[in-house]
Amino acid sequence: MAVKDFNSGENKGLNVFNSKYVLAKSETATDGDFQNIERVIAHEYFHNWTGNRVTCRDWFQLSLKEGLTVFRDQEFSADMGSRAVIRINNVKNLRTRQFSEDAGPIAHPVRPDAYIEMNNFYTTTVYEKGAEVIRMIYTLLGGANFRKGMDLYFQRHDGQAVTCDDFVSAMSDASGFDLNQFKLWYKKAGTPELQLQSEYVSERRSLKPFVEQSCPPTPEQEIKQPFLIPLKLGLIQPNGEALDLQLVGENPMPLT
Repeated sequence: MAVKDFNSGENKGLNVFNSKYVLAKSETATDGDFQNIERVIAHEYFHNWTGNRVTCRDWFQLSLKEGLTVFRDQEFSADMGSRAVIRINNVKNLRTRQFSEDAGPIAHPVRPDAYIEMNNFYTTTVYEKGAEVIRMIYTLLGGANFRKGMDLYFQRHDGQAVTCDDFVSAMSDASGFDLNQFKLWYKKAGTPELQLQSEYVSERRSLKPFVEQSCPPTPEQEIKQPFLIPLKLGLIQPNGEALDLQLVGENPMPLT
């Protein structure tokens, strides 16, 4: 159903859209308009699984359906169009809107601890940062293990109301990857900052990176524990071609 003065809403069997995200004329609409229509319709359709068949135990788990479904619609848009362009646009939106939210007086975790008005929960932190938390799990586990985790999540919880911890547990159990430290992303607000330095030994053709992490204080969270952050590294030659890298050390993760 499309109406002009309604901005959100999905129920099992009925999705309610703002008409600008369903209807468009090629004579007046831009490419961005059509991409948004495709994205929003996909998002609400994906809610049939991530949000309806498996839903939230309580409002504090809102990112369980919204962050996860934003990740799914981002991946759908990337498959339908240019993955690089979609990713750049998603990151621009995150940096301009969510980073400022994390740096201000209303900074809050992806899974907030309290609320006064439920509508205040619908934030870029719950949606966009929530999607980036899912994307980090995808990066840590790899595509194949992430799919196993999703399959296990639906198998365990179809028809149930669950929590963010239930989702992370399914991912961990399916992949064998310990995500206990990773759960801090759901509990702590703020945008972590990384300082990267490197040491190159020409005789061994060895590059050793050194990464230092910090996170500014946010309301009611002065001290931050370290976040588990996946990093992708690569080296580019002067001719623009990538160098083949081999990771060495204690339990090195494969390059992707």
